[in-house]
Amino acid sequence: MNIKKCLSACFIFTTLFLGCNSNSNADNSLQKKYGPDTDYFIGLKAVNENDTKKALRHFNKSIAQGTKYVKRRSLEQKIKLGNILQQIEGAKEYLKIYSDDAALLFACKIFFENKEYSVLIEETNSVDLSKCPNELAKMRLIAMHEKCDSRLNLATCRWFTSRKLTDDHLDFYNEYLADNSAKDSAEIEVIEPVEQDKENSPDIFENDILNTDSPEYFYNIMTYILKFRIFCYCNNFSEAYDMLNNVKQYCISQQIIPLSEFLVADIGKTYFNVSKKYLQNGNFFLELSRSPHAMNENIKYYALIYAGRIFTKSGVYYSNAEKAYLEAMNISKTDSDYDMALWFLLNSRLALSTEACIDCLEKYCGTWHDPYYFSDLLDTLSLLLFTNAKWQLFPKIYNIIEGHADNATASRFSYLTGRLMELNYLHGSEEDIKNAFIKSFELNAGTDIYYRLLSAKHLGLQIEEIEKNIFTPAVAQSAENDYEAEILLQGYADFGFEELIYPEWQYFYTINKKTFSLETITYVSEFLRSCGNSLNNNYYRSLHMISKTSNLDNSRLNKKIFELSYPKNFSKEISHSAKEFGVDEYDMLGLIRTESFFNPVVESNVGALGLTQLMETTFQDCADKLKITDADITDPKTNIQIGTYYYSTLVQRLDSDILALFAYNAGLTRVKKWLKYSKAGLGLFKDLPSDLFLETIPFNETRNYGRKVISSAAIYAWLYYEKNPCDIIDEMM
Repeated sequence: MNIKKCLSACFIFTTLFLGCNSNSNADNSLQKKYGPDTDYFIGLKAVNENDTKKALRHFNKSIAQGTKYVKRRSLEQKIKLGNILQQIEGAKEYLKIYSDDAALLFACKIFFENKEYSVLIEETNSVDLSKCPNELAKMRLIAMHEKCDSRLNLATCRWFTSRKLTDDHLDFYNEYLADNSAKDSAEIEVIEPVEQDKENSPDIFENDILNTDSPEYFYNIMTYILKFRIFCYCNNFSEAYDMLNNVKQYCISQQIIPLSEFLVADIGKTYFNVSKKYLQNGNFFLELSRSPHAMNENIKYYALIYAGRIFTKSGVYYSNAEKAYLEAMNISKTDSDYDMALWFLLNSRLALSTEACIDCLEKYCGTWHDPYYFSDLLDTLSLLLFTNAKWQLFPKIYNIIEGHADNATASRFSYLTGRLMELNYLHGSEEDIKNAFIKSFELNAGTDIYYRLLSAKHLGLQIEEIEKNIFTPAVAQSAENDYEAEILLQGYADFGFEELIYPEWQYFYTINKKTFSLETITYVSEFLRSCGNSLNNNYYRSLHMISKTSNLDNSRLNKKIFELSYPKNFSKEISHSAKEFGVDEYDMLGLIRTESFFNPVVESNVGALGLTQLMETTFQDCADKLKITDADITDPKTNIQIGTYYYSTLVQRLDSDILALFAYNAGLTRVKKWLKYSKAGLGLFKDLPSDLFLETIPFNETRNYGRKVISSAAIYAWLYYEKNPCDIIDEMM
């Protein structure tokens, strides 16, 4: 992409840096803004121009005088510009200055790319393969493989058994182990089980040397266990089930391969997905939680979790499950472990009855740590209350979760309480109804405002009143934000380095989600969007960054943040297709944002492709009807045209925007079935209002999809078409 053209096309960036030789006011203002850090960005420009001498001169200046992160990035750039010897020596010196995982990963990439495997191995000898970045662990193992290092099998075993598997594990397994993997269990000599003193038995990972007279035997057992884990990672539980007895023999009885919490989880998933021997399997995990292996509290925790899950699945042993979950909560070492155990406990009680779940919710919701973790459970609880016509419990749940649930969920229960009163399913005065809608509307859930807009509609609010409540002034930078990191990110935007923004944001975001202020993210997201086009993923990256930052409770929002969160990307193509097929532009904008986040090449886990996420069969069928030959499903213009056509046919067939959306997501047949059974299940003799029908849809994904598209379309109509979002909700529902 021509960055200069991109920048000059956007009025918000007319003062940006357009060339290191320019004497413009823009250059002077950027020099003033960034001071010594300017040299880093000028050095990057020189790299792009293949002027190594000039780049090194500027990097040396920023290394000497720049701020913390600019200095570090300048040193990294300088190292990469050297010859092989300079790169190797530079990376070694770099590790004397910086000692975190990111530094080791950077240096090891230098060693790896230059095939300095011995150096890489030496520098990573103290790395904990159970905790370090997977990319770093993978490079160490490949280097050990290339150098025929005798410690390779132990290192491989540790990496694969002591952490959650990733694609890095799968790639390494396929490249280095799959063709030379373990023999079938029948071919492996199985020694008699021996009882070992777990407390005093040696840890095979304690030193680098394999303590066995038969390395080949260990290798065969290890690759057998790794194969089991790969089957579990790929959800091939039927194959994994056939291996279970041997896995338990090697890891639990004989302890040839040390048992880890991740192996316990894989054994648990396998039993959970395949076996119906619920009491036997549940008791196996209870016994494991009390065995010497449970001296490792992580093993004890996961043994209890899977005991509880299996007992719950039985549909019989709920009290056994509850005891297991409560014990897991009591021994939880982290907030997330506690929340997971509580989530399973609440789901177990929900399987018993909605009342049992509500009693448990009342007792424990004040103890959870991450309210967003429980939003799906509360959504399911709401569904079950609807389908069982237990209207009277909605206000009770709202009172229980107020101040504990995330605001979007609390807003839902408050809105539904008011709505059910309005329709006389619940007793309540006009004042009670109004207060419920007011509570729902005033709960700040960031840019997640579906129920706030529904409440605004019932309160009869005008645009000015809606904006006054939702848009709040920008606030000063939080003390948690890292000013020097913000300099780096903003500098990439000001100097036109679009390709560096998203990776840098990802790096800092994984360390601390509050590194950057909302103002900085708004600034760089706006720049990325100005550079976006159908040939790259800047649209998606801009939207992803701003959404991650703004879609949280009590975010301080303004109209600019909403415009970046709901951008009019591909507006020409959408406008043309909307006119062609008689669909409102804001409907398609909302649909595309929800389906693909404006990523033209994204593929869903079921194979839907492109901006409007069409299956290839649907795409081709519609293309044939429109007489489009050689249609490319990832071409934005074509994908939008066919997606709009398909949506318009659903609207015509169902005579409803909202039903068409449900059919677009879940299929026409399912929607007709839902329409039939929602009324029968509720004992209704008239059509259920669309907003409440949405709450009865049995697919969590489709319920959320409907909420997102409807609220997105309403927001688009409000931001860009000067319409009251409440009117759009009326149109669509």
